[in-house]
Amino acid sequence: MLMLQTAVAREDGKRSGQQVANAEKDWSYSGETGPENWGSLSKEFSLCGAGVRQSPVDIGKTSAAILPQLKFHYHTTVLSTHQIQNSLWVDYNSDSYMKVDGIRYQLTGFDFHTPGEHSFRGRKTDMEIHLHHLGPQGQRLILAIPVIGGQRKNITLSRIWENLPKSGIRGYNRRVGINALFLLPSDRTYVAYKGSETRPPCGENVQWLVFKSPTKASWKNINHLKAIFGYNARPLQPLNDRVILGDNR
Repeated sequence: MLMLQTAVAREDGKRSGQQVANAEKDWSYSGETGPENWGSLSKEFSLCGAGVRQSPVDIGKTSAAILPQLKFHYHTTVLSTHQIQNSLWVDYNSDSYMKVDGIRYQLTGFDFHTPGEHSFRGRKTDMEIHLHHLGPQGQRLILAIPVIGGQRKNITLSRIWENLPKSGIRGYNRRVGINALFLLPSDRTYVAYKGSETRPPCGENVQWLVFKSPTKASWKNINHLKAIFGYNARPLQPLNDRVILGDNR
């Protein structure tokens, strides 16, 4: 069994991936403040330009490995959302976690990117959901769920979209519950690699797990997100000397 060794990033208290990533400087996904210039917008963003373990990447050739089974312990939480810079963040306040090789990673929340940020042999999916987790020593782990559009709606996504605030950036509805378990695809085969946040400040030492099979959502859901945020996917980054581990059983 392969142990996923995640680099430790000490945290000053419990904080979400978005709180870490949402720096004060202005940035965007196009123009003068777009991804190609993130590294020069602020010294805090320097890794966006100089980092060598950046994300997202293309999932192409993988190195054979026996990856640990993911064990999910996600529970229903009250719907709480807020708009972060260029995306929508859904808080996760219940005691929900997943275990990887016996290590417990707390689910802090998730966000959305259209189109998908990772690609599979050069092809991107219609959307990608990032589930952000923290380990017992502050280790960062992000589980990426590729999403493809179709006629079939995802009930959890529909609940989120239908209960977004009409105005303002925050929403809270104690009468609406969601469970991230219903965002996961039925086939939970995944690949693993070491990377970074995909938004400034592009901090590295993030363990990425990326599902190989997509989950499905209605085009209405996906287009709703596009209408609010537009294109919010970082371009692919060089793999450099990293390897992507895949279970080829």
